[in-house]
Amino acid sequence: MNHPSDPLPTPQVFHGQRVPWLVLGRGWKPILVVLVITGLATTFALSSSLPAVGNEEVLGRYGVRVLAVFIAAVILWVSEATPLVVTGIGVFVALVLCGGIDRPDPTLTPGVPDFSPQMVSNWFGDRVVFFLLGIFLVAGAITCTHVVDHAALRLLKIIGTSPRRLRQGVFWVTFLASWFMAEHAVTAMLFPVVARIRDALGKPRGSSTYIAGLFHALAWGATIGGIVTYLGGARIALAMGIAQKQGLATPSFLELMGYSLPIAIPFGIAAAIILEFAFPVDIATVAPAREALEERRRELGRFGVRQQLVTLILALTVAMWAWTGVRYLAPVALGSAALLMGSGLVRWRDLQHHVPWDLLLMEGGALALCAALEATGAAKWGAHQAFGVLGHSPLVIITVVTLAAILLTEMFSNPAVVTLLVPLLIASAPALGFADDPLLLVMAVALPCGLSFMLPLGSPPLAIAFSSGEYKVAKVLAWGLLLDLLAVPIIVAAYWFFWR
Repeated sequence: MNHPSDPLPTPQVFHGQRVPWLVLGRGWKPILVVLVITGLATTFALSSSLPAVGNEEVLGRYGVRVLAVFIAAVILWVSEATPLVVTGIGVFVALVLCGGIDRPDPTLTPGVPDFSPQMVSNWFGDRVVFFLLGIFLVAGAITCTHVVDHAALRLLKIIGTSPRRLRQGVFWVTFLASWFMAEHAVTAMLFPVVARIRDALGKPRGSSTYIAGLFHALAWGATIGGIVTYLGGARIALAMGIAQKQGLATPSFLELMGYSLPIAIPFGIAAAIILEFAFPVDIATVAPAREALEERRRELGRFGVRQQLVTLILALTVAMWAWTGVRYLAPVALGSAALLMGSGLVRWRDLQHHVPWDLLLMEGGALALCAALEATGAAKWGAHQAFGVLGHSPLVIITVVTLAAILLTEMFSNPAVVTLLVPLLIASAPALGFADDPLLLVMAVALPCGLSFMLPLGSPPLAIAFSSGEYKVAKVLAWGLLLDLLAVPIIVAAYWFFWR
């Protein structure tokens, strides 16, 4: 058994997931990288004979090159054949090379995009990247000061008076906590608490359906709660950043909740009910578990002035986001992080470990790619090829897009799915009948692409729960598939009754 003081089992994948059939041999990574680079070089060379500027039916030279860089980046991000940071930096270099040495002057040749280092830097250094940096720092401060630990343990003490109530308490506590912290951070932080409950109950590993349900409550609650706000995960901020690049008005912090809560609340209730059917209660009492939770509270100490001030700054941050709107998400997040560090409530050396720098560079590369796709017309061309057969039925389109986002997330990383689908859908919005509000298509990707329940590969919270050793993937595939499919009609209903 894992003792609560043991180090938390760290899943191999947090921000990206590997394709399982690629991990069959040891030498596939360098081979794939060589193939990708060779394909890029060949495409660049062959495209030299194409006209500089294309049209809606045929891509020009620069459109072909950018599309090749886009496909190469998605392949490397999905397979993780190279680290995320390497691919992110490589995107910058590849976009500059798209212009070539003898590229026409964009100021003199109409329609020719500017691939100068200055322009690519502007694409790369989007404000969404700084917003993500800010929220990672704020979430790290909440983690370091154990604010969520205190709140979670207090709630569990009040709610968890019986086995069923305790498990539902774990579900709803993680659901709510993921509104204010990244879902994987919430799961990793509360994993030792659930492990301590398991140890206190004295059940051998893998012998109790109730214990398995506890770890699933942890993962399911964090996954569903993680779609509610910008703080739950980077995918929503990335999708909104791409939308802003295309000139769309994106929702503020509270406006986003108007899109997400009609999904998260009914889906959360449905998942909580399914949890009771999927994992029957096979214990009589949780008295030992309550004692273990009380012991953990004593270890943390009192909710002192430091925790109170961090909570106050978090509340003020959310209030400022609601007041200033989406334009000031990044300055408010960074200002809050600076206040937390400048006041001495947290230290930089503690917070820097909570910032996934590789993911930030990946986000920058993804935003630059989307801007280049739009500038060269490649986005419109790709959208016509991918979605030209869907017709004009809004319900059918939202259903297909939602299902595609969920299924792709089971295999690929959330940022990769967003980078793949969002620019294509924005470009195809007029043809699909969403010319008046293409943001609805963005939401149909940004929210469901965080809802994956079948495989640990597709969900960081599920990967952390799987590391408990309490269940095998084969045992929960059916319930995960049910949740995946259940999400589709709930999202379509949210579109029909609330989004429109």
